[in-house]
Amino acid sequence: MATLSSALNYAMSGLTNAGGLSALTARNVSNAENPGYSRRSAEIISLPGGGVSLSSISRSADKRLLENLLSSTSVAYGQSATLEGLTRLGALVGDPASDSSIAALLAGVQSRLRDFEANPASSLLAEGVVHAATSVVAALNAGEDEIQSIRRDADLAMGESVGKVNTLLSQFKIVNDAIVRGSGTAAELNDNLDERDRVLKLLSEELGIRTMTRANNDIAIYTEGGVTLFETSARRVAFTPSGAFAPGVTGGGVTVDGVGIVGGGTAMASTSGRLPALAGLRDHVAVTVQSQFDEIARGLVAIFSESDQQDPALLPDVGGLFVDGANPAVAQADIATAGLAGRISVNTLAVPLHGGNPFLIRDGGFGGPAYVYNTASAGSFQSRIGQLQSGFDAARSFDAGTGLGEAGSLLMFSASSSGWIEQRRAAADPSAEAGRAQQARSAQALLRKTGVNIDEEMATILDLERSYQASSKIIAAVDAMLGSLMEAIR
Repeated sequence: MATLSSALNYAMSGLTNAGGLSALTARNVSNAENPGYSRRSAEIISLPGGGVSLSSISRSADKRLLENLLSSTSVAYGQSATLEGLTRLGALVGDPASDSSIAALLAGVQSRLRDFEANPASSLLAEGVVHAATSVVAALNAGEDEIQSIRRDADLAMGESVGKVNTLLSQFKIVNDAIVRGSGTAAELNDNLDERDRVLKLLSEELGIRTMTRANNDIAIYTEGGVTLFETSARRVAFTPSGAFAPGVTGGGVTVDGVGIVGGGTAMASTSGRLPALAGLRDHVAVTVQSQFDEIARGLVAIFSESDQQDPALLPDVGGLFVDGANPAVAQADIATAGLAGRISVNTLAVPLHGGNPFLIRDGGFGGPAYVYNTASAGSFQSRIGQLQSGFDAARSFDAGTGLGEAGSLLMFSASSSGWIEQRRAAADPSAEAGRAQQARSAQALLRKTGVNIDEEMATILDLERSYQASSKIIAAVDAMLGSLMEAIR
């Protein structure tokens, strides 16, 4: 009887374990396509009285691979945000070969001046210069508006990102506390571990992070610069969206308990993730492009500004065909450059629709009689037109903050502006692609280590089926033997 009893105990425990392992395998298979699920496996121990039992359910994990994934995710999302911003700015500046680019429109003004110089008595050609000038002004004004829009969008996206970080840190505290306390069943603990890893992955999209595992499987989270984001409790990440920006003015930074982590030139700055990329786009890249547009506008005002033609000259220079819309009588030397691309306009004194005279381009006199170049009112006067036309190729100085050099012609400067953006966009494109590829490889490596392999699970199910059949046969055999024994006793 003792032998039959032991055999029966073994068989019954085999059936019980087969049922438990089958349920566990079924759960693994059902989560095979879930990237946030880590494979579960069971520990089986032998019992003193015979048979075996499921001791515990463990969860596949690899801390090093998870850290690699978090790092590559931060880099990939930051590079993607940078590329998106550069693409918008590139479309704004345009390809110099395109007729709608700033460089092409400037060349169009020079070309119209050249035609007008060949026939200075033609009112049609004079109006053609005004029309070309209007196109340039419209492009510069629209460019200024779009740059400000890009900066506002980046600022709003930073606010959304900070809100997401705070929400994720709050979620992290709930699940981390449950893990540290060890509350709930083993299955619930493993689910909490999965959830905690999921939160870390989402957090790494917004900001580069480092983690440290402590006693009781507690985790602390730090930024790349070493600022604490979570240690027992979540730290408050703060940011105030600016909403609108004055030209050249940077936006607010992101802080953790008052310590700067993004923007503002902090020494503990984070460099990867969506947040730093958005701040860089808002405060550096877009501001630089804005300064390039402002310098182009300044160059136009300078080329067409008029000087006192009296001898001796006593009056200051004044604006000509291109003026600062806020101060139309002020010449280039006295203009506040910041935001000029948004303020520049065509002098209405030359616009026929406003009752203006386009021949002022040829004759001068936007500032009054003292600024007339064609004092004889000759219809064949070419000197002033030629001076304006050659001004596009003349060397002039530019603000070093534009990143395009401090000297050169206006046409060269405008073409360099397109090249400046395109160079950075061209460099960002493969970097973003490489970042996404690295993230995919890291995710795949972690998945191979901790994910579910359908083939292996199917093989496990077949083994469990054979084990179940064997246990069933043992039970049937024991039952038959016990039946025979009872018959013999009767």
